[in-house]
Amino acid sequence: MTAKRTRANGEGSIFPYRNGFAAYVWVTKPDGKRTRKYVYGKTREAVHDKWIKLHQQAKAGPVATRVPTVGEYLDRWHREVVTPNLAPLTCATYGSFIRHYLVPGLGPKRLDRLQVRDVQTWLNALTGK
Repeated sequence: MTAKRTRANGEGSIFPYRNGFAAYVWVTKPDGKRTRKYVYGKTREAVHDKWIKLHQQAKAGPVATRVPTVGEYLDRWHREVVTPNLAPLTCATYGSFIRHYLVPGLGPKRLDRLQVRDVQTWLNALTGK
């Protein structure tokens, strides 16, 4: 009598999770450390597709394991793009705008979840509407 296999060879990291399935892949982060990155989905097939894509990303190079906030992105942009390429006074002015206007209003928002509505609300608050 043969037992029915629920997973194919090499798919040990796909497992039932809450109301669906989850899977993980060991990835190298941009800082050089290794960690597990998880993908989730309602069906096993959906998770398997995401799992395959994540494996391909991991083989290609470092994988970001978290999404930066608007504040973190602006800080990096100012440090790596503005400072080396623009005049010192322009760099200082941009830094002032970032610190006094952008970061207090939009800084904590995750970059992938930033919406037009958020920016419009922030602009309305700045203008006093």
